[in-house]
Amino acid sequence: MKRINRTYADTEVTELSTQIKCPYCGREWMEPDLDECGTVYNLNCDEDDDGCGKDFEMYFDAS
Repeated sequence: MKRINRTYADTEVTELSTQIKCPYCGREWMEPDLDECGTVYNLNCDEDDDGCGKDFEMYFDAS
């Protein structure tokens, strides 16, 4: 079997995830691709994943 070698110089970021914390119940999770500066995202703390089921907004700013 042939082998190739890769290093960090051969890698690139293909997806960013943002850590979310529900302002109602404190549940935390990661959401992919919510990283557009100056954007307000509408999120839901999913009841099916032990969340409270409430909707909230998250404003993203990379500062």
